[in-house]
Order: sequence, then C-alpha cells, then structure tokens
Amino acid sequence: MKQLLAVGTLALASLSQAQAQTTPAPAFGTYQKPFAADSLWNSYPVNPVLGSWEIPATSWNPIIQGGAYSSGIFEAKASDPAMLVYPAGNATGVLDTDTEMRTPTYTIPHWPAATAASSSDDGHADIVDAGLNRIYSFSNLKKNAAGKWTATRVSWTPLNGTGWGDPAHYYQGARAAGPAPTGGMIRIAEATDGKALFEHALSMSLDFTGLARAPGNYIYPATAADTTLADKPNTGMIPEGALMMLPANFDLSKITDARLLKVAKTLMKYGAYVVDRNYNTPFAIYVEIDAPWGSSPADQLNLVRKGLRQVASHSGHIAGNGVPRVAPTQVNLLSLRGDWLPIQGVGAYGVYDTFTQSLRWPSQTTSYTMIQRNYSNRGLGRATYAAPKAGYRYKFSVEATGGVKMNMSIQIGSTLQKATKFLGNGESEIVVWPDKATAFYEAQKPPGGAASVKASLVELPPGQ
Repeated sequence: MKQLLAVGTLALASLSQAQAQTTPAPAFGTYQKPFAADSLWNSYPVNPVLGSWEIPATSWNPIIQGGAYSSGIFEAKASDPAMLVYPAGNATGVLDTDTEMRTPTYTIPHWPAATAASSSDDGHADIVDAGLNRIYSFSNLKKNAAGKWTATRVSWTPLNGTGWGDPAHYYQGARAAGPAPTGGMIRIAEATDGKALFEHALSMSLDFTGLARAPGNYIYPATAADTTLADKPNTGMIPEGALMMLPANFDLSKITDARLLKVAKTLMKYGAYVVDRNYNTPFAIYVEIDAPWGSSPADQLNLVRKGLRQVASHSGHIAGNGVPRVAPTQVNLLSLRGDWLPIQGVGAYGVYDTFTQSLRWPSQTTSYTMIQRNYSNRGLGRATYAAPKAGYRYKFSVEATGGVKMNMSIQIGSTLQKATKFLGNGESEIVVWPDKATAFYEAQKPPGGAASVKASLVELPPGQ
C-alpha cells in the first residue's frame, strides 16, 4: 500500500524553457526508452471509448510526484561490480517473484554505485542492465546497519519486452499490477525536454475508493493486483491494469500549470495505466526521483481527476514507431516454476531458471536417465484470466537440448484424464482441457552433458 503525502497549493517553481532536443530520439529497448516499440507503454489507443465513472475525491488532493513513493531508475554498466542482496529483517530469504522461491541471497550482476532506494517503506528502485537486457526491480530495498543491501522481493523484466507480465512470467516488477516502476514513469531526461507531451503512457495509482474489488480487481495487461485488506476494502469501479484517459474535448485552457498541461496532453493521447493502490490520494502519477518537478495547483489537479475515465474499448493501437500495433496471439500460458522432484538419476538435478524460463541441468549426468516431476501446480493460472478453460483446445509444445523429453499429465482431483506422449525438441501435442483440471509434468534427461527443456501451452483458435 502506498501512503502518499497530502499536497497543498504550493507555488510552482518555474518550469525550464528548454527547447525540444534536436538530437535523435533514443532507440526503443534502452535505458532512456525502455521496452519495445509495440509495448503498450509506448503505444496509444485509436478511437478510445471512455466509460462514465469518475474517480472519487478524498480528503487529499491528487498528486504528480517523484518523492518517497516513486522510484529511481539506475543504469548499470558492464564494469559495475556484482552485488549480493540479502533478506530483509528476519525473512528466511529474498523472494524471487517469478520462481516464487526464497534464496539466501540474490545476485545482481552489475550494481550501479548511484543506486538508492526510495525513502518510503516501499523501498523501490529499478536497475536497467542493457547488456543483459534486464530491468531488475526491488521491493523494500534498504541498506542495513552492516552496510548490506536487503530486500523482500526481486523481480526482472526484459528491457526490450512488453513492460508487463504475461501468463507464464506473470510478475515482472515491484508494482502490484505486475510491471516494474520504470513502466510509465516520467523520466528525469524528459521532465523539461520542451516537448508538448510525454511520448508514452503514464503510470498511476488509485485510492481504495477508486479501485474495484476482487474478483474483478485487475484486467489485462495487469497480471496481478494488490491484496484485499479487511479494514480497507476496495469500493470503486476501476481495476488495476485499466487505462485512464482524458476525453478529446477536455478543456485544456483551464490548465495553466505548465507541468500539468504536459501531463494532461499525454493523458488525452496515451493515457495512464493503473498499476498500484495508495492511501487516500484520488490518483498519483509517478515521476522519477530527482527529476526537476514541482507541485501543481490543487484545483487544476482536481479538474484532471474529474475528467479522467477508464477506456472501455478502442479500435487498436499505434505503436511507438508509428505503425499499427499487432496484438499478441497464441500467448504461452505455462511456466515451469516449482519444485522438480527427483525420481531417479545420478548427478546434479535440473533446476528452473527464470532468465531462460526453462528447466536446466548445468553439468554431466551419468549411468541412466534422470527423471524429475513437477507436482507443484504453480505453472498455470497465476493470471486468473489466462487459466486454461474447460472444453478449449491447447497445444503443448517442447523445446529441448541434450535429448531431454517432457510430458504433461492432466488430472481432475487424483484421477488421471490425459497424459501426452513424451515430447522432444520441436514436438507438440494437442489436448482438450477438462473442467476443474490441474496438470503435472515429467522431464527425462538421458546421460550426458548440460541440457535444458522449455515447454509452452497455447490456446488454439476454433478450427485450428
């Protein structure tokens, strides 16, 4: 939960009159321009149709802020040293949000010297490592009395990816909706770049009174949401993952604050995605920590609040490179996370690797086929809207090296309904998903050197 400070009608610091940069725009998938051109963060909707529900007022004013509840974004270099991140407090380990496992320490290969966590209890910070194509995202990051960095959770997302979770790798950042704080952030370099608007969607949090309750508390592209609190249940109508926009006829003449005017123009074209919950602030839009940013007049912020509406439908998107965005189809629903129990074999057993989304055997195995099974039931349905549906057809596919084969067994309760063949590299099998079914998996690695296996489960369209 993000507890934001109240904002009064403080006088604006003068906005820099810097002219728009004449240097070429940064490439997509970089530190200054994260994520792919067709990421929803870098795309804008065509012909958006807005809903009618208004974000409620609270006893505090809306805010556009880069303070304690925002995040810094730090650029890693290949020359930066590695850093061990330790568990916070009395925790038994650092939680990897993809593997859902706790580790005694989490290694960050390149740690910028300037890295600093936000001063709130959230302790957010993102590290962008272009060499590894990753953004590392931290929750509750702090440096303890012994000088060690600690955190409760570490996530990662591909720098050139969508900037959102997906049904398999569903949690990719410190925001409750699944993305990293980098997504939608007003960056230091663009805060006073002289442009009329920010060339990406923004990120936003809402109070309990604005957010929808479970089970409708998040929608695509969100893959998760804040947990429900008994003493502060959501009472609003807007799910996390929703895109909020100002209507085309919003009266910009009433916005005299230069910073807010730039935000308002952005909200009219790109909008802002709801990624988190806060306490008692109608909406908060996030600015990178240390960006040159000041307060906006409360009455004008509330004009924006009154105008914002959820996008109910649209005719598609235009991607950041100016071409129509093609929405992804046949998305993988399956992760191989979970415990892979040893059944037989000699040598080091295979372990799920988050960065390749595969089960990997790092070294030689001998004597006879190594067999491991995953009964954890943690690989499907983490994004509830992407769970397999009864009666639908799915294609189970395997990519493998080293001669590894894998199968999937589908059961209802303890009764086996269907077991696929053991599939090798490039092989697949189509299954019809039963109602109320779960699945477990078996991997078989022949004797030999290092090997890996990756599997996917994709819903097939009718007739395919």
